[in-house]
Amino acid sequence: MLEIENVWYGQTKTPCAPLRSVGLHPWYLENIDLAAARAWLGAQLEMPGTVAVGEAGLDKVTDTPWDLQLAAFQVCIAAAQAHGRPLLVHCVRAYSEVLACLKEARSYTAHNDRVWPVVFHGFDKHPNTAREICAAGHYLSFGAALLKHNSHAAEALRQTPEDRFFLETDSSDLPIEAIYEQAAVLRGLPVADLKELIRHNYKKVFGATQPTII
Repeated sequence: MLEIENVWYGQTKTPCAPLRSVGLHPWYLENIDLAAARAWLGAQLEMPGTVAVGEAGLDKVTDTPWDLQLAAFQVCIAAAQAHGRPLLVHCVRAYSEVLACLKEARSYTAHNDRVWPVVFHGFDKHPNTAREICAAGHYLSFGAALLKHNSHAAEALRQTPEDRFFLETDSSDLPIEAIYEQAAVLRGLPVADLKELIRHNYKKVFGATQPTII
């Protein structure tokens, strides 16, 4: 299975996975210099193994000022547009605002042939929200919430089109195999078939940026 490690601007931990995404996470924007962060993003996106922009997004629970979150999110959207890379979205209680930002950006670049798919990571909301995101042309990524009792994520996964989702561990200690096994049960598929489905989705969304990985 493939692993994409998230790297945020200003972190001290050295990335260890061969593939990574790079972003301005709304939790880690204190004292940020947006011009320097924009330059860092551009340099990182020129490096081998950088397959996506993110995490980036909006979070109404964190203490980071809203205006700063919006500014950082716009920087990441612009980087995804400019480099034609997928955008991995962190969103907490701000789905309407995030979707509005993405709609405006996509409208602005309607005639741009660069592809920048959007993946909402760690999804654990009502299936209606999942349908709204997919209807806008975006993707969902599900993680440990699939194993929670009466999970919104579980019901959303059952209803999400097969070409619109991914699986992840994020910060969970659960092995990815456990998440695949639960997802396979929820989808009514053998694990092997689910792996092939995710592999196909990866090639569709990320493969254009790193054609030699798969």
